[in-house]
Amino acid sequence: MNNPLILCRDLTRQYKMGAVTVHALRGLNLEIATGEFIVLLGPSGSGKTTTLNLVGGLDRPTGGAVLVGGEDITRYNEKQLTRYRREQVGFVFQFFNLIPTLTASENVEFALKLNGSNGRSAASRALELLDIVGLRERANHFPAELSGGEQQRVSIARALANHPALLLCDEPTGNLDVKTGHQVLQAIRDLNREEGTTVILVTHNTAIAPMADRIVRLSDGQIDSITVQDEPELVAELAW
Repeated sequence: MNNPLILCRDLTRQYKMGAVTVHALRGLNLEIATGEFIVLLGPSGSGKTTTLNLVGGLDRPTGGAVLVGGEDITRYNEKQLTRYRREQVGFVFQFFNLIPTLTASENVEFALKLNGSNGRSAASRALELLDIVGLRERANHFPAELSGGEQQRVSIARALANHPALLLCDEPTGNLDVKTGHQVLQAIRDLNREEGTTVILVTHNTAIAPMADRIVRLSDGQIDSITVQDEPELVAELAW
């Protein structure tokens, strides 16, 4: 792969749990191209979320390197990591983490203002993003007035607020029913295809895997297999 956006090189991550050392990653190597959609698939404890956290700058490896655009983010100080997360990465988690006292539009605006956007430009960009995820008409509704799927789509809009090159999704449909989960996955795939956003999605659900350009199966902190899909498709029915 020429000039990958992300290069994980010999990544290891160990945790101490009392007297026990947990090996979350054991020498993981992975390249991801700009605009690619990757699904990290595996059971609990396989190293999926650890990999996502290292790529997102939320954690540091015990050994190895994570290069993003040629820059080794494992060498960044905390100020540099904060800037990297704010400017280059969007995060979508299983829990929506919306501010309950703000409307959908205001939740997205909040992320924009943290990065220096003024009120007028933030409001305009927020509506544009909500339109992308199909929620412009719900802009003035509070989280409690939105369905679970709608709240997750607001969180996706918020994650895209500052035009990140990379969207990291950790079990984004874990708290949703099949229908709303399907809608959320459709929104993520559309963003990947239409906006060119690089996506890494972590899941244990094999039904989600067909939507990816590549399926990376993890087991016991290592890559078990990689499947390339020439014609990825979003399955019509998802079975949780």
